[in-house]
Amino acid sequence: MSKTALYIRLEAKPEKAKEVEEFLKNALPLVLAESETITWYALKFTDTAFGIFDSFSSEDGRKSHLNGKVADALFAVADDLLAEQPVIIPVDLLASKIGAESEVAGAQSVNTKKYGLRFIDGL
Repeated sequence: MSKTALYIRLEAKPEKAKEVEEFLKNALPLVLAESETITWYALKFTDTAFGIFDSFSSEDGRKSHLNGKVADALFAVADDLLAEQPVIIPVDLLASKIGAESEVAGAQSVNTKKYGLRFIDGL
């Protein structure tokens, strides 16, 4: 199970939003070369709000990613494409589901009734 992750918020300059979107799509081959990056998602929230979420096999993997080619490329174009510097938020994963596999850190299963969890249609 991945235990470490990153969430990176990106706010594009309005006139550069399409370029940010293309940058994120084109970054995938660089990430595929990173053996310790388990998952990587490029996200679009609004016309100018984007993000990256990725998970790693270890803290060393997260550090390696932050010092890798995608980060270098992002910071090389940040002043031109982004309205503000990327916001990098380190994340500790508590549970995950990837494909058919799911895990909860430090537990065997989750009791939804015990914790009052409910699901909302349309989400």
